[in-house]
Amino acid sequence: MKLCLKCNKEHDGSFGSGKFCNRSCANSRVFTKESKLKKSEANKGLNKGKDTWNKGLNWVITKCLYCGDDIKCRKNYEKKYHPECWKKCSGGLRKGSGRGKSGWYKGYWCDSSYELVWIIYNLENNIPFERNTKKYLYIWDNKERVYIPDFIQDGNVIEIKGFVTEQTIAKMNSVQNLKILYREDLNKEFDYVINKYGKNFLKLYIAV
Repeated sequence: MKLCLKCNKEHDGSFGSGKFCNRSCANSRVFTKESKLKKSEANKGLNKGKDTWNKGLNWVITKCLYCGDDIKCRKNYEKKYHPECWKKCSGGLRKGSGRGKSGWYKGYWCDSSYELVWIIYNLENNIPFERNTKKYLYIWDNKERVYIPDFIQDGNVIEIKGFVTEQTIAKMNSVQNLKILYREDLNKEFDYVINKYGKNFLKLYIAV
């Protein structure tokens, strides 16, 4: 019989080299203070002169050319726009800026299922409207920002909303003749679309 070099238990020496009683003992190591110090000094030498990812040394702050707010980005990958600001200024629309299910329908970008339902109802009932591209300035957090409402219809600016924040209110106060449509204002449109296309009407989005 032999004594395990790790746990000091007797064993028959059949495992591995015979120095340990099992895999657990064989894989374990006991590090002295001296060995720990050597490893620490070796690691310092390997990392000397290198910036670690979590020290913030590889991050820079740039200014968005659209809204003027700060953008935190990686060094050598400086950004000129926030993603949502680029979508606004590159095409004049709010494509992708909403929180709902979005997609294309007959040439119109919809940021939510609410917008999709409203567009379907108006198109199929020959009610004229157009996408709004006019920008409105408003002040939020002591900074001048840009607000682009959804549609124009009958001389009114139409905004379709599923939720409201304090910033939303500041946006809306910058526009005259603004008509806000919430879910409860779209019951007629939802009934029409669901009765015709079913509850899974989001399948009407065109894949691109």
